[in-house]
Amino acid sequence: MRILTKLVLGALAAQAGAVLAAEDDVVVMYGMAMPFFDQAETKGATQAAPTNRPSTLPASAYTGANDASRQRITVGTSHWGFRGSESLGGGWKAVFQMESAFPLDQNSGVGWAARDSKVGLANARFGEIFLGQWDTPYKIIALPTNPIRGGYAFDRNVLIGNPGMNVPGTTTQFTRAGAKPDASFDRRQGNSVQYVSPTWAGLHFRLQHSVNEGTTQPVAGGPFIKPVVQGGYVQYDRGTLSLRYAYDQHRDYFGLSQLGGSAAGTVANPKSKDEGHKFVLLWTIANTRITGQWDRLRYRNSDSLGTALNEYKRDAYYAVIEQRFFGGRQSVWGAYGRANDGSCAKVNGSSCVTNGLGANFWNVGYIYRFSKRTEGFLYYYKVENKENGQYNIGPGVAATIAPGADVTGWGTGIQHFF
Repeated sequence: MRILTKLVLGALAAQAGAVLAAEDDVVVMYGMAMPFFDQAETKGATQAAPTNRPSTLPASAYTGANDASRQRITVGTSHWGFRGSESLGGGWKAVFQMESAFPLDQNSGVGWAARDSKVGLANARFGEIFLGQWDTPYKIIALPTNPIRGGYAFDRNVLIGNPGMNVPGTTTQFTRAGAKPDASFDRRQGNSVQYVSPTWAGLHFRLQHSVNEGTTQPVAGGPFIKPVVQGGYVQYDRGTLSLRYAYDQHRDYFGLSQLGGSAAGTVANPKSKDEGHKFVLLWTIANTRITGQWDRLRYRNSDSLGTALNEYKRDAYYAVIEQRFFGGRQSVWGAYGRANDGSCAKVNGSSCVTNGLGANFWNVGYIYRFSKRTEGFLYYYKVENKENGQYNIGPGVAATIAPGADVTGWGTGIQHFF
């Protein structure tokens, strides 16, 4: 239930020590809760390092360990928050949003404004510009891909925006962390400024830049690195068809160092440049909805070590078909995606191996819509990793999975918007 009330305004004003009295001031509380029961496990891990193992994986990664079946309650992107605006005259208004996690399972991190949060200026003629923490354009264009309206364990980001190798499917960061999430392209990025254009004949665009507040010298005697994430998308909508393209660039995030490249920020490896390209299609034909996306991720270090890995790239795609019936009250869907093994390069031009790093991913499900704001769903999913693949759901059955381990799960849940 959306709330537009002076009681909410009064509570916020008291907390902030300010008074919002103008008649056209608006504050809305909103949220979404989607707890779901999950039974998940991993099977089939590769038992020993193959003789032709990929250049990105050390022999020690091959533990052969599988994760036993367990029951979980997961909450996907459950959240609640406040958003509002104030008229400034001349068609301008101030806008804000503060969004936090809603951890119904008590396993998720809790923090005020830990999700999309901003303050900015908006004008119907000139667009909107804001500062804060927000999903990158690269992430935003793919959010409507799946039938369930919210992120969940078996989402598109199992493969899209994610190179595998135990990199998490999505991350929230304000700068480089020096850990696996630095290689993720499904990001909520802090220290950001974004601009969203008006729409002209179905066409609009969005630009994003995160500042280099994380500038540091990670290794004594090494260079200063200046981590920056920047990118944008362009989107064209005509009727029920939406075509979208996004580009994302990470400078000095050293994603390759997290995939098996040499240490980041040293004299021998002072800079990095990681890039993502993504195309998305959304199309509804009568009661059938078709969505698909393709992305290419490329990681490069400016490494001078003679035998070092200095590039890795790979392609992936994901497609969903949903059929609605009984007036849209019910749906069934099926989805399939594939990430290829990719390719790599070494500084000295010697042979580089990527075989068996890919994966196949599919899921099926059923949705029953009790109302416009409440849905129930059933689902089954499977991530079929190749011999050396390490693609995982999120949150994973375990924090890391062994090469070659397949991830399977099934469950049921409910989703409510308020």
